[in-house]
Amino acid sequence: MSRLLEDPSRSAARRGGATLDVPRGKPRQVGMPLRALGGFATTMSEMLGPRETSAFGILTYHRITDPIPGRAAPTWNVPPARFEQQLEGLLRRGFEAWPLREVASHVREGRPIPRKVFVVTFDDAYENVYLNAFPILRLLNVPATVFLATAYLDSPDPFPSDEWAHANQGNVPYTAWKPLTTEECRELQKRGLIELAAQTHIDDDFRNQPAELVADFRRCQRVLRERFGIERASFAFTYGDNDDGDASAELSAAAEEAGVLCGLTTKARLVRPGDSPYDWGRFAAEECDTAASLAAKLSGWYEVVRSFGQLIPRRTADRTATRPWSSPDAETERT
Repeated sequence: MSRLLEDPSRSAARRGGATLDVPRGKPRQVGMPLRALGGFATTMSEMLGPRETSAFGILTYHRITDPIPGRAAPTWNVPPARFEQQLEGLLRRGFEAWPLREVASHVREGRPIPRKVFVVTFDDAYENVYLNAFPILRLLNVPATVFLATAYLDSPDPFPSDEWAHANQGNVPYTAWKPLTTEECRELQKRGLIELAAQTHIDDDFRNQPAELVADFRRCQRVLRERFGIERASFAFTYGDNDDGDASAELSAAAEEAGVLCGLTTKARLVRPGDSPYDWGRFAAEECDTAASLAAKLSGWYEVVRSFGQLIPRRTADRTATRPWSSPDAETERT
């Protein structure tokens, strides 16, 4: 165990919370039809397994931190115990976690990918990913990709995009909101399980600005090369949903021009043969998710129920928090 992980003065501050990725400024309340359809997807997945035979799924996490008494739940958070239950339950169901770079290599070379392969990713690169998620990933031997907004490495301040009201306030420990440091990233990298990747340099909104996106990515890539020796990085669009224009065809083409290994949106869909490697979807993994509900997403059933009368709201990469389609308590027995 490294000095950084063992140092008790660096123990994580924690607050649990559930989120739903929705268009910026437009939080959605999730009603009974959505929960019922989500439950149906989970049931079908548990009974029948994967719906498709030639697709794989990517999961997205952000914060991994525990509750802070008396504080509002931080946005985009999964507590460590829940995170471990989710991954352990997926592995128990026969899912196999692969590094993103390995999946991209198989796709590029036309090699088959086993159906139950999935990829774990983290956006925003909070320090609690190092302190809380990394030990669990090591315990379970699950590889993951951490997308860095490189302008904020070593910053003592919250990410500008972090709308959690308690970040950097009062008695809230800094590890609940603080960005990763360069030293922590190097520690993650040298253990072999973690791939560092690009989430732009300044974590800004580049809709309809392909030239600016390319310039910003190249600044990010330069930092990745100089500090971590990464020559060609995977890339996550900042807000990520191609329906909102953040990951439009124009910006996907710009990402390809910039030389990224692959480009990830947050459109909630599987990656299928023939999909552009610069327009891959991902599923948000949230506190409310159990291993069973994540398996439903990775198995293709979630996409099926979303199409039923458009009862399930469109999921995008906005960072506003409301409750998703299942609750932790309702499905505890199916973790």
